[in-house]
Amino acid sequence: MKARLTQGDIGSQLVSLAGPMIFGVFSIIIFNLVDTYYIGKLGHRELAAVAFTFPIPLIVGAVAFGIGIAATSFVSMALGSGRSDEVSRYATDSISMVVLLGLILVVVGELTIEPLFLFMGAPKDLIPMIAEYMRVWYLSIPLIVVPMTGNSIIRAMGNTKFPAMVMAVAGLGNFIFDPIFIFGLGPIPAMGLKGAAVATALSRFFTLIAAVYVLKRKYNVLTSPFIPLRKLLNNWRKITQVAFPAFLNNLVNPIAMLVLTKLVASHGEIIVAGFGVGTRIEALFSIVLIGIAASLSPFVGQNYGAKKYSRIKTALFMANKYSSIWIFICGVLLMFFSKNLVSVFNDNPEVIEVASTYLKIMIFSIIGLALMQNSVASHNSIGKSKISLLINLLRIFLIHIPLAVVLGNVYSYEGIYWAGFIANILGGVIGTYFLIKLVKSFPVDSSV
Repeated sequence: MKARLTQGDIGSQLVSLAGPMIFGVFSIIIFNLVDTYYIGKLGHRELAAVAFTFPIPLIVGAVAFGIGIAATSFVSMALGSGRSDEVSRYATDSISMVVLLGLILVVVGELTIEPLFLFMGAPKDLIPMIAEYMRVWYLSIPLIVVPMTGNSIIRAMGNTKFPAMVMAVAGLGNFIFDPIFIFGLGPIPAMGLKGAAVATALSRFFTLIAAVYVLKRKYNVLTSPFIPLRKLLNNWRKITQVAFPAFLNNLVNPIAMLVLTKLVASHGEIIVAGFGVGTRIEALFSIVLIGIAASLSPFVGQNYGAKKYSRIKTALFMANKYSSIWIFICGVLLMFFSKNLVSVFNDNPEVIEVASTYLKIMIFSIIGLALMQNSVASHNSIGKSKISLLINLLRIFLIHIPLAVVLGNVYSYEGIYWAGFIANILGGVIGTYFLIKLVKSFPVDSSV
């Protein structure tokens, strides 16, 4: 196993890392948009019911992402410094840890459906719809968290093509299965919202098989998880020291989404439905930014382990530059075509107006979020996940939620959107401050 990112042209390497990730993330976003499209055909009540569930996948993803961040950090730095013997152990123990946590989440989720969604502000008459969807979705958690962590390990080794292909297969599977199980086909009955969850589970099953196969067969980094308990717990402790702050960092966003959904819900089901459509379309335009940030993780990790700091500085400059250009292009497009895009997913004029307003307000502010994400990815990749957590905590709890409460009361749901705009911009300022501080701490080197 070699650290292939510590030498060669930086720009082409970032493109080779980001390109597949952009494609893969695009597949997952399409995965979600396909759900939104077909569920929207069922009606605005079904769309509102699913909108209430949005924070839950983010919470579950935060668990897998946190462990994946730790695995990426340990694996990439081990490769960069030539400690290849540690790669298999950390990869295996990360997978065993996420399996255990995934099973715990299944049990907790199934037992808390009604009280959780009532707390989030869901009307009682929507709870049966939400419950039929989530009971199936919760059972699919192991199928989600294992490939997420496995793909993080694969990316840490400099391979972003395979994880992208896996995500693309999941998106294609969902595209095929969604209409079959939602509306029925032949002997398969129409299941409505429950069918969307079944389609998700089947699609994720294939990603699980693929990720485990590649980790075992191509990279041979999965070994027996049955090692002396003391050693296993010690490795889990090391993983947790990085994973827990990263988990909290990624948990912050679902918590914020939960609070924001509750605030939006006070304005009615139509507003919730429009908010849900708007956030998913926003995610579509964030694909490139996610790919750029994801490309930094293995690159920064391997070069930090190899002490090639000049390469890191150059990569960070390029990442921030192209993130800014992308958002400017997207912002101009959405100012003119937001309503046309929203109407693809729902033809209710009120939903279109709410979602279009969200997009026009939020789109340019995503540049701040992109700069913050690049900073967070860089800190996470070298094991400084506590700094990443601090950055996100400041953005969400010091800025976003307080402003959403105040502005929402004064300017209705549009005030909640403007709170997000301000939080994203200031989040970029905070993230950039910590990134500059990190770069200044690097020793001088001449590596290019």
